[in-house]
This record gives sequence, structure tokens and C-alpha cells, in this order.
Amino acid sequence: MISSKKIDKIYETVQIEEIIEDFVSLKKRGVNLLGLCPFHNEKTPSFTVSPAKGIFKCFGCGKGGNAIHFLMEHENYSYPEALKHVANKYGIEIEEEDLSPEQQEKDKERASLYIVNEFAKRFFQEQLLNTGEGKSVGFQYFQDRGYDEEIINKFDLGYAPRSGNAFKSAALRAGHEQDRIKALGLISDRGNDFFRERVMFTIHNLSGKPIAFAGRMLGSNKKAPKYINSPETEIYVKSDILYGIFQARTAIRREDNCYLVEGYTDVITLHQHGIENVVAVSGTSLTPGQTRLIKRFTANTTLIFDGDAAGIKAANRSIDLLLEAEVNVKVVILDPEDDPDSAIKRLGKEDFENYLKTNSQDFLEFKIAHYFPKGNQDPFEKSKAIKELVKTLALINDQLSRSLFVSKTAEMLQVEEAVIINEVNKILRSKIWQEKGKRKKDRERERQEDTTFEIQVKQEEEKLGSPDYHQELALLQLILKYGNETMSNGLSVAQYCFNNIQDKDLPGINDPQINNLLDKISARTSGPSKLNIQSLISESDPQDAQLIVSLISDEFEYSENWEKRWNILLQNQKPPEENYESDAEHIVISLKLRKVRKLSADWAEKIKGIKDNEELDDFLEFYKELKKVESELAEKLRTIIYG
Repeated sequence: MISSKKIDKIYETVQIEEIIEDFVSLKKRGVNLLGLCPFHNEKTPSFTVSPAKGIFKCFGCGKGGNAIHFLMEHENYSYPEALKHVANKYGIEIEEEDLSPEQQEKDKERASLYIVNEFAKRFFQEQLLNTGEGKSVGFQYFQDRGYDEEIINKFDLGYAPRSGNAFKSAALRAGHEQDRIKALGLISDRGNDFFRERVMFTIHNLSGKPIAFAGRMLGSNKKAPKYINSPETEIYVKSDILYGIFQARTAIRREDNCYLVEGYTDVITLHQHGIENVVAVSGTSLTPGQTRLIKRFTANTTLIFDGDAAGIKAANRSIDLLLEAEVNVKVVILDPEDDPDSAIKRLGKEDFENYLKTNSQDFLEFKIAHYFPKGNQDPFEKSKAIKELVKTLALINDQLSRSLFVSKTAEMLQVEEAVIINEVNKILRSKIWQEKGKRKKDRERERQEDTTFEIQVKQEEEKLGSPDYHQELALLQLILKYGNETMSNGLSVAQYCFNNIQDKDLPGINDPQINNLLDKISARTSGPSKLNIQSLISESDPQDAQLIVSLISDEFEYSENWEKRWNILLQNQKPPEENYESDAEHIVISLKLRKVRKLSADWAEKIKGIKDNEELDDFLEFYKELKKVESELAEKLRTIIYG
């Protein structure tokens, strides 16, 4: 377990924007940073990072938290793993306290797959660089491709030896369990090494951890596949990762463009020649998950595909996926005998980059060249091709961009623009009706399944409409935002609020979630300690953490219906950050007043049913005291409001 002292050091050091920018492209927006949310598919950025507050918040899907929460959610880290990631990034040395056996087992299970893959990566590297077979076969192969040792280390390249159990034996000797090794696809069902006599390509996640491997055959066995790959596992989903994304992410953001190629060696060779904003789909078709991954770093992609039939087909499909995700697409189709690896070796970096600029086409130029080869003027074929092209145009969500490409299509094909517009509109109308039908079916299913949900919604609406709830929420927000500020009486805002609302004779906080959070904060601020928001967020469950982030993300300002809700008149009101003392007094007294009024109403009902005169006198006496307190609180409230 990481000591509390080191945890405090981590929280003091971490800069949330530096953590998140490793995974998401952020742009300055006022005092905050804005980007596309990595937790849901969106086209308009709603993911906000506040460096000043140390939090992130997506106003689309609602996810939020601090830097540690982000890593836990995005990378599926445990809390200790997220802390270690930050510590490693900032060079903070961690001395761990002894873990209980249960905690050790839990931590071991969580980290086991990464640990085994890390061992495998180092094993393959060791075989490549420090064994006779690895040097003569694997290292020689990479040297022949022009890779120096720096690029080999950058991409964690390696070699799997011929022996049928060299890796398995080494892994078992190192203490790794056979079931885990097998789960990662490193050994076969028969118990032999899965990768043998192959050069090894390590596949990394966004944070640089090895999550899978690909092995290229070097031997003479023509029956064996050229490439074999790790299976999908808990830490590796092929459709959500791109080869080289870890090494390329900074360059992609810097260049505001991503080169998308087809093979591992294409990526590595371009890096070797100084072009680093490049990733590969690695022998599969581009997926929606991969397009979302690209869009985290840029909205511009250039496809560099081979000129064979497979390359043309892959480019066509990739274009449609990227356009649907609102990514600008350029296409470069190489000569049939070339691929990016061979082209840059032949041309050199400068001429290769010039070649890309000269031969780059927008998606429309590429598709028209593909669908309308020179000399093909057959009307039926032309009509069929136009309909295929129109399907792509209909994927463009931005109306202005779509209109410009429709005009360009009509001009290039010498077809009436109205004809193209009509065909596009047919598809768009069909999409609308399909979406309406889907929504209708969804609503019908929800109505059948969600009687419980409707009750929950009704309860939530009643809660949101309750003045008590809004007062309690305002109290929590005030304490979260200004709890450490000192009032003129020498107390912190948090201490003042807790001293005044913890009255055993009055009803407590109604909302269980707010009450639970206030109890946590009260315990943290009972002495000289100040409230640490980051620590509170990290130690709260996800639902509480979301509420905290929402409250400190919202600007604490006086709304238009403030007078109606609080029954006060705003005259020359200071901004909240300068008015926290008055706000604290007002919220506390308003909360007390509402609770006293509720208590008074309850006693008034009780009095109606009392028949014994002596008992009635006692009740009336207490009721008068309540009304007196109510009057005093109301007068105090007027004093605060009007001064």
C-alpha cells in the first residue's frame, strides 16, 4: 500500500492537464481546456479540463473527476496503479507499506496480465539483442530493413526463438502462472510457445504498456501464416487500438494530422526517417473505435495505402468511417509495386513528403477516380457509381461541407447539381425515418421494462423540485467551493456551517447522498485540517465523485430565479467568491428556518389531536417557543439580505 504521505505528494504534484493530454487533444478555452470526450462518441467537444480546480468534466456523458479518476476510468487502472502511473510520470519515488494478503491477491490479479506481457516483451528483446540466434536471424532482419538500435528500442521489437518452449520455460521460472500466460495467447492449447522463429512487434496502449504482440514468420515454412497475433484479452481489444499510437500521439497533435498506413513496418520505417505522426490498422479494416481514437488527437487524417485492389478497397471503407466521425480525409494511393516502407526508402524523407503533397487527393477525387475510370461512359454504370458516391456524401454531417462537396461532385461528373442533391436527400430522409423507427422501438421497449425507472424518475423529479433539496445542495456546494476560506469570526466557512446545522433538536439533512458527503467533510474539517477536494473525490464512490465534480465545475453564481427561490432581493450583490461569508450565513439560517417551520407545522398538527388540557398547555408552550425561534431566524435572514 502506498503511504498517505506519498499519496499527498502525488496529489500536490500532479497537473491534470498534463495527464489527460497524454490521451486527449485539448485546446485552450478561457481558463479551461476543451476536447472530445474519450468516454463516449461525440462530434462536438464537451469534455472540459480545469487546471485550476484539478478536475475534468464531460457535459455530454456526465463523467468527471480528478487526474486519478481519469486514469482509473480510461486505462482501467486500480487506485494504486493510477497513483503509480502519476508517480512514475513525475519521478516520485514510492515506498509501499505492507499489504494484507487479500489486498496483495487483488492487486496481483489486476496487474497480472500487464506484468506477464512486460516479461514477454523483455524476453523477446533479450532474445533479439543478446542471443546468437536472435542476432543472426531477428536483428539481421531489422538491420536489413534499415532499423537502428534506437528505433528497435523505441518500438520494443524482439525475436521469438525456434525452440518450442523457450518462452514458457523462462516465464514459469520467473514465477508467472501458466493459466495467465495461456490467457494472453503466449502459449498454445498444447502448452507450446505460440510465437516461434518470428520477429516480434509489441503493441502498446496509449500509456505505453504492452498489451499484445504480433509475430512475423522468417523461416521457410510456407504453410505457416506470415503474421500471427495475440488474441483479444481483458487488456487488448483489437478494434480499439492502432499500432504505433503511443509513439505517434504527440506528433499527431503537433502536426494536426494523422497518417494512416496498413502495416507495422510502414509505421516503423516512417519513424526511422523522421515522420512520426503515423499509425497502422495492422492488417484489419479500420473500425469506429479506431476512428474515435484518431479523433482524440486530430480531426485530419491522410490515408497512405497500397495501390493494389485490397488497398483501394480498404481506402474506400476507411473514408466512409472517417467522414461519419467528422474527420477530414485525404488519400494517397501509392504505385502498385510500392508501400510506405519501400517508397520512403527509395525517395528519402523530403521527396517522400513532396510526393504525399503532390499526390494527395480529397476523398471525392479519390472516389471519382475509382468509380469512373477513364473511358467508362456507360450510362448504367455511371448511374450505379453515382449512387455509391452519394452514400458517401450523405455521411458528411456538416451541412455546409456537404453542400460544397455536392457542388464539386456535380461539376466533376457533369451532372445537374439538383440530381445529386435529390439523391443525397433520399438517403438523409431514409436515415431520419430509420432513426425515428429505432427511437419508437426503444421507447416501446422502455415502456414495457421501465415501470421501476419511471418511479425513480418521479422520485428524482420530486427531489429536484424540493426547496429542501436545493438548500442542502447549495450548502454542500458552498462548503466544497469555499469551505477553507476564513470568516471574520475566525472560523472557516466549513466549520461555521457545521457548527450551526448540527442541531439535534432539528431535523437533519434529508437527502442521503448530501448527508453522507457532509458527514465526510465534517470529519475532515473538525480540527485544524483543511478540506482537500482531490482527496475527497478519490476516496468517494463514483456517484458521490460525480456530484462533487458537478458542483465545483458549475460556476457559483446568482441565477435569474434566485429571488423567487430564496425570497430575497438582490441589490448591489457582490460576486460569490467575494461574498462567501454572507452566503454561508444566509444558507445556514435559511436551512434552519425551513426546518423550524416544518417542525412548527408538525407540532401544529399534533396539537389538533390533543384533548388533555394539561398536555395541551405543554405542547402550546413548546409551539410558542418554536414560533419565537422562527421569527428570530426570519429577522436574521432579513438582516443578512438587506443589511
